[in-house]
Amino acid sequence: MSSKSDGSAMTPLMRQYHAIKTQHPDKILFFRMGDFYEMFGDDAVRAAPVLGIALTSRSHGATEKIPLAGVPYHSADRYLARLLSRGFKVVVVEQVEDPKTAKGLVKRDIVEILTPGTATVDGVEEQTRATYLTALVAGNGRTAGMAALDLSSGLFLVDEGLSERVVERMRLLEPSEILCPVTLVDSAEFEQQYGLAPSDRRITKYEDFNFDYRAAVRDLTKHFEVSTLDGFGVGQSRHAIIAAGAIFRYLQENYRERLSHITRISRFDDAEVMTLDYSSVRNLELIRNIADNTEENSLFSVVNRCHTPFGARRLQRALLHPFKTRIPIERRLTGVSELVKERDLCYRIREETRQLPDIERFAGRLGIGKLSPRQMAGIKDGLAGALRLKRILADCRSEHLSQLFRALPECGDLVEVIEKALVDEPPIVAAKGGMLRRGFSDKLDTLNDSIRDARTYIASLQKVERERTGIATLKVGFNKVFGYYIEVTRANSGAVPAEYIRKQTLVNAERYITPELKEKEELILAAEEKIVRLELQLYQELVETLNRRIADIVSTADLLGEIDLVSGLAELAVARGYCRPGIFEDRRLIIKNGRHPVIESVLPPGSFVANDVELDEAGRIVILTGPNMSGKSTYLRQIGLIVILAQIGSWVPADAAEIGLVDRVFTRVGALDNLARGQSTFLVEMIETANILHNATDRSLVLLDEVGRGTSTFDGLSVAWSVVEFINEEKSARTVFATHYHELTGMAAIYDHIANFQVAVKKWENKVIFMHKIIPGGCDDSYGIEVARLAGVPRPTITRARQILKLLESGKFNQSELGQGVYKQRMQPSLFDPPVSETESRLKEADLENMTPMDALRFLHDLKKDLT
Repeated sequence: MSSKSDGSAMTPLMRQYHAIKTQHPDKILFFRMGDFYEMFGDDAVRAAPVLGIALTSRSHGATEKIPLAGVPYHSADRYLARLLSRGFKVVVVEQVEDPKTAKGLVKRDIVEILTPGTATVDGVEEQTRATYLTALVAGNGRTAGMAALDLSSGLFLVDEGLSERVVERMRLLEPSEILCPVTLVDSAEFEQQYGLAPSDRRITKYEDFNFDYRAAVRDLTKHFEVSTLDGFGVGQSRHAIIAAGAIFRYLQENYRERLSHITRISRFDDAEVMTLDYSSVRNLELIRNIADNTEENSLFSVVNRCHTPFGARRLQRALLHPFKTRIPIERRLTGVSELVKERDLCYRIREETRQLPDIERFAGRLGIGKLSPRQMAGIKDGLAGALRLKRILADCRSEHLSQLFRALPECGDLVEVIEKALVDEPPIVAAKGGMLRRGFSDKLDTLNDSIRDARTYIASLQKVERERTGIATLKVGFNKVFGYYIEVTRANSGAVPAEYIRKQTLVNAERYITPELKEKEELILAAEEKIVRLELQLYQELVETLNRRIADIVSTADLLGEIDLVSGLAELAVARGYCRPGIFEDRRLIIKNGRHPVIESVLPPGSFVANDVELDEAGRIVILTGPNMSGKSTYLRQIGLIVILAQIGSWVPADAAEIGLVDRVFTRVGALDNLARGQSTFLVEMIETANILHNATDRSLVLLDEVGRGTSTFDGLSVAWSVVEFINEEKSARTVFATHYHELTGMAAIYDHIANFQVAVKKWENKVIFMHKIIPGGCDDSYGIEVARLAGVPRPTITRARQILKLLESGKFNQSELGQGVYKQRMQPSLFDPPVSETESRLKEADLENMTPMDALRFLHDLKKDLT
């Protein structure tokens, strides 16, 4: 609706709507009118096609017709989720007084503002992924501060440092919304320094005054009820605190004032966990595959055996932030190993985790004051499951599982309280009552008893009246407008008793009431109103009881997620035949018969070709040569995946593995053009390579595939050679460098720590068979023409390629004459060394001895067609 609308021409309803809309012109208003949320004007025009609903119009006062679209209030979450997922922000306006008792226009007010990063409605939150609201703040020079909050679980993280590293961290979180100061987004260097386009729909420009250090410290210390933030380890991170404070202010502005489930704020622990850059996460397909950016055929999808959504979310965090110190890795490995050996114990734990609801997100709903009765029942079921698991874990001997047993809070009293209060199948919403069990409140029971006779009377009225009047089709019904009624068809109107009072006329029937029915109705409705009010009051007291113990509930959810993760990893290890890796403080990396966990899962059992890896002080850099399609990239990726699995505390796909702790895994595998930012394949390749050379250490694992191929041969070879030299001399990082530049194999003779390996290839007649086996030595043939043939390149093209290859290898021409020589060879083929024709090639390759007569006739027919 235009802000220039003439207020005098509007109805009172539209003036009420317009007063709220002018406060939030950039957001969609969900305006409650009875059983619907209505959208008007421009909001309706924008939202209707997104929601797939009809766009209509209606006159309001003397103004022209206004566009209108609406959705039922009882299914609003589904429509809200669709708007939020498309980047819209929504203001929810509710009726804040009872329309029945309102004098004139019903009062309405904003109850919440939903944005992509603050939404907690079903359908927005992915089951296995956290939904992050982040804030980004510029620091001094090229530094930045960042905060990230998953409102549904209460996970609150901050970071501060070089802007490139902070932004890289934020990219891994894939936030739904990013708060940025207005002046930062509008600055000339914003896109270049932070890699974010100002037009990115995730960005919310937030006024600069909201990013204030003193206000942030005040708000955060007040929330956590502390005098300083030093106890959380973030006290000295000024710009991170500013970002966290901006998030809190934003939540308060969006009517998110209750946040009791956010019990701590933590800094990303670089000393404890590995830092993976976005390129490595993408190249290794840890969470999503490269092909279509879905979870299918990613490492996460293959290793995820968690039964609970919060266990799966914990697994994702682990894959993105593997440990890099030995103690937490070994701790989790002891738990996984015990459950691998104790299959009955693992089965009992798995049966319990299978029944757990998403208690982590239910705790989040409790924290923000939006817990429904059914979700409260979910908390009860989760806490009850925790009690059963605690009894099972009492039998465990491993350090990790024993610690989990001791750490699980005792919440049996909360289970009893909820069990006594809620009915067996509580409703989705509390507003209409019907959620509390008989015996929970004497006052509530008395009210229900007071109308029991009236309810019994109405329930039996239809049968009684049918027998008394002889009208077999007589019905007793109820609606909100007329209350209870007796309905009789017109055909039976002559049999209606005299005491019936006509209330409503329908096309084929009449509706009646009786004095006694009206009396019972008034009794029921008056009592039911009191019952609903009392139930809501008692339910809110129950919510507050849980809120006082929310720290225990959040802690229980956290520990249950770890139990689910550990037992899922144990099940994975048994099902896939994984081994327990040895974790060492030195720099060894020895893997016997390692396998790619994802590719192995989609191939027939036993068909994946396993390979060894051995990197140590004697040979810490491998130059890997071999043709395309032979498995070099797979080999590189499986090394990275095995190391990451080992360092999250998982068993790994190999016969044996010894992992010297890795501080970071760097990959440069595959190509990804960034044409939107004007970056070619080669530029992206060099940017990623530069990142590796700047940040790798002697504890890192570097996996490089075809560095330098995006430019000319000599340039590419020069870059590749110098990159290997730099890693060897300056970084001493464990490295596997896959390449087509066979000249690099000469480096092994020059440098002590470089070794040559190749992918085994078997030649048979004119064909090449890829063995997918890594063996010592260098390969001097790329087999590119054979790969082209396997890919289906037309036969004449393959024949001509072989001819040109022979010419180039002949040495008859110097570099400046090569092009001319190839042209002459095509125009004047040698009589003494004629090229092999397509027909000759087909004849040589034909298996004549095994042809049937019919196959031979078809073959001759095809040859004749080729020659004509």
